[in-house]
Amino acid sequence: MENERLTILKTLEKDSEEALIQKPAPDHWSVTEVVQHLAKAEEGALKYMRIKLEHGGHKKASFGAALKQKLLNLAISLPIKYKAPNVIKLDENVDLTFAKAVENWTEIRTTLRSEYEQVDEELIDHELFKHPAAGKLSIYQSVKFMRQHMLRHKGQIERTIKHVRSAN
Repeated sequence: MENERLTILKTLEKDSEEALIQKPAPDHWSVTEVVQHLAKAEEGALKYMRIKLEHGGHKKASFGAALKQKLLNLAISLPIKYKAPNVIKLDENVDLTFAKAVENWTEIRTTLRSEYEQVDEELIDHELFKHPAAGKLSIYQSVKFMRQHMLRHKGQIERTIKHVRSAN
């Protein structure tokens, strides 16, 4: 996942800040907003996991969780536009630069990876992730989802920057 994230960011190195914050249409996200969304989604996963590990009450993910994860990944791999869940709404009043969005994502990703690596192996299959629509999933299932989520938005980033480059 990290290599894919770095590859996405590498493709944007030659673009200006203006291009990266430009929306292709009023109701579409800029590349910066997509990066901010990905960071917020991963931050939500980190916060939920921390709470569950601190307070307990988690159990092994069920067969139903595995099925939900597969359906969720299928749904986000389809070329259908979904509205982002309210729990990860973007801060629209914040004057966010692309560099700051990337810095936030890098910091969150680094922390998330570190904390995943520290989770006791016997808890890997416990419900330590909660998706707003699919519900509780294991860490393993959450990583599979987050990867698919990032790849979905990779396509959005590619379409957005292509549109912005051709308009400029």
